[in-house]
Amino acid sequence: MSELSRQVELGQKATDTDYLDFQRTVNANVKSGARTRQSILLRKLFQREPSFFTALKHTASLAEGMNSTIASRGGLIRDLIATINERYAAKNGNDLFKATNKTATALNSLSAPVKSLDEYKSLIDNLYFIFRESIGQRLGGQVPPTFVDVNDLRTILRHDVDHGKGAKAAAKRQYLGAVFQKYSGAPSPDAIAPVAFPLVQANILASLESDLRALAASLV
Repeated sequence: MSELSRQVELGQKATDTDYLDFQRTVNANVKSGARTRQSILLRKLFQREPSFFTALKHTASLAEGMNSTIASRGGLIRDLIATINERYAAKNGNDLFKATNKTATALNSLSAPVKSLDEYKSLIDNLYFIFRESIGQRLGGQVPPTFVDVNDLRTILRHDVDHGKGAKAAAKRQYLGAVFQKYSGAPSPDAIAPVAFPLVQANILASLESDLRALAASLV
């Protein structure tokens, strides 16, 4: 609730529209307000503790709220990358995130909720291109944590994690499983139901948004 108060105080500069929607339903005092607030609070719970998602009934309002969150996060990420490129270019003479048609396509795809394992794989490929390939080595050793997670999430899908000696391979599988579990509450992508993929997407995007805001602030 402290974060709710902070976001409401920010007004038009708020960084999380969910909290503003929460406050608007309180001020409007409409019958549907309680249901909307419950949906918002549940989404915040799932961001902090993804494992709770599988224990609760997946209502239409919850799914709609999750889709709205994904669309909003995708748009915010596009705006933040544009801001970062402007600030980075002012100091270094070129964009941090290389602007190409592929980059634009990948960014636009972020706002579409994923509903299957195949769509999740495509999401991770797009994130990998944006947050790994398009920046190259321009961040040096200062790569934000979620950018590293994106690389690890792609490794789970696109590489043989069992390759190598027994103990080393086991440690790698355990590490990668922990990365995915942080966003999903489950140890691997094939261990969750399709209905849970939007939650995973929303959590990854929220973490990326947070790291992008920090990166943008560091370039001022």
